[in-house]
Amino acid sequence: MTLETFKATVTSTATPNLYQASVRDFMLSFSPNSTTAISPLEGILASLGACESIVMASFHEREKFSYRSVYFTLEGQEEDTDRPGLNRILVSVHYDTDETRQASHDFMEFAEGTCPVMDNLTNAVPITRMEVTTETSNQETIKS
Repeated sequence: MTLETFKATVTSTATPNLYQASVRDFMLSFSPNSTTAISPLEGILASLGACESIVMASFHEREKFSYRSVYFTLEGQEEDTDRPGLNRILVSVHYDTDETRQASHDFMEFAEGTCPVMDNLTNAVPITRMEVTTETSNQETIKS
């Protein structure tokens, strides 16, 4: 099995609570409560919907499922608890298809079982902090 590595960089900006994420040649703006940037939790919802859409587009012929279009509505609910993230994610799938309701449901289950973002959200993924670097004003770099 081949190891593939994905990378992202997130940088603070001069604007408080505004962060720029870069992945390859793409830039995204994140902010916790802003009308000009998405929140990290909204980023999770968008990533999940995009991933499932890509899985459907990639596998619909193999799975013998035809559709003209699909869109997702995703809602993340955050309760006032000690947990800092979402407490639940609600997903609705809307197909434009001549397939049966059961076939549509089955294909959605296939997509959920094949989507890497869904897998990362539902199964614990080890996260390892590689280093913490502190740079001082005199350009001294300290790694821990």
